[in-house]
Amino acid sequence: MKKILLILTFSLSFVGAAQAQDSLQVQPQQVSAPYKLAVGMRYATGPAGLALGITAKYFIREQAALEAYSDLNPEARQFLSSISYVWQPKLTTSSRLRPYAGVGIGLLHTKNPAPMYFDGPSSYTNPVGVFSFGAEYAFKKLPLAISLDYRSTFLRYGRSTPAYVNHYRASNLGIGLKYTFR
Repeated sequence: MKKILLILTFSLSFVGAAQAQDSLQVQPQQVSAPYKLAVGMRYATGPAGLALGITAKYFIREQAALEAYSDLNPEARQFLSSISYVWQPKLTTSSRLRPYAGVGIGLLHTKNPAPMYFDGPSSYTNPVGVFSFGAEYAFKKLPLAISLDYRSTFLRYGRSTPAYVNHYRASNLGIGLKYTFR
């Protein structure tokens, strides 16, 4: 009888320990990207004037995306094409409004401001670093996202470009509208 009682006690304690193990497991909060892919337009204003561009964002992780951007007017004084790594965390207060910050690389094509007064070619193309930050709101019922951001170029590379060709003129403040694919 003692053996049966001992086996029964041991098996009940084993079952109780197994149930305790299941109840102690904490499920991590699942953070998901608001969408998988978004394609849209970005309208910007800055020192170089008004610019219209096309943008595409693809989430590679829950809070990280790759974003490609290109101005639409190659005849403008400043023309930028870039690709950036964007960190876009989820806020605890809102699942639809997300701030973001990104850094990337691009090509900046700059026209010479006054070729008749300055020596050199009429335009320059340089690799640049690109930094951006802003906020994006994804609508619940519509497959749209709207964003407000600031984008700036830095770290221009190229010895042939004279100092008076200022790459900071490519910095701008923009508003974007993207169609999202979930």
